[in-house]
Amino acid sequence: MIFDPGRSPARDSAAAQQRRGAVARLRGGSAGAVSGALAIAAHGWAAGAMPIQSRTLMLLVAACAVVGALVTTLRPLRTSRTGLVTALIGGQLLGHTVMSLDMLDMPHGSLWSPAMLGAHIAAAYVASIVIHGAEAAYRMLVAALSRALPLLVRPPAAAPPSPLPITHRDRVIHRILAATPCPARGPPLPA
Repeated sequence: MIFDPGRSPARDSAAAQQRRGAVARLRGGSAGAVSGALAIAAHGWAAGAMPIQSRTLMLLVAACAVVGALVTTLRPLRTSRTGLVTALIGGQLLGHTVMSLDMLDMPHGSLWSPAMLGAHIAAAYVASIVIHGAEAAYRMLVAALSRALPLLVRPPAAAPPSPLPITHRDRVIHRILAATPCPARGPPLPA
């Protein structure tokens, strides 16, 4: 490691903590958004582009927000690949359940077919690969920018402090003290 006198270990630690927090928010937001988007896509494909009711869409948004919040805050989901895949599978199943509420009265068979379950699980694995790629790209971009920006952008040099503009000093007090017969100061009084 190269010693840089302008950087302190505490500042580096705070910056690393900030980057980890940003990556966690990226992972959580991506997991929630992907869960909702894949649920809409899968059920649009299965139902033949049936329009989504507003209450179902609101439930789906709430479910996706829960998935994103869980991935952002829980350490096992935030840091490991299996945690992300587990959260995405759970998000897919939650999204499937929410989207199935509109399709209960449709004439086709069960909505929990093995093909549908397999498609949701495969989509979760593919989404986890994409999210890990986005995290890696984010880390590389932030590392490159944190090295390049201080070299490109230099703060302006600080101007030296200006001297105080004192031009007049009144000497009246010195003359008054010198002219008085009883000086204001004297030896301390005996105790």
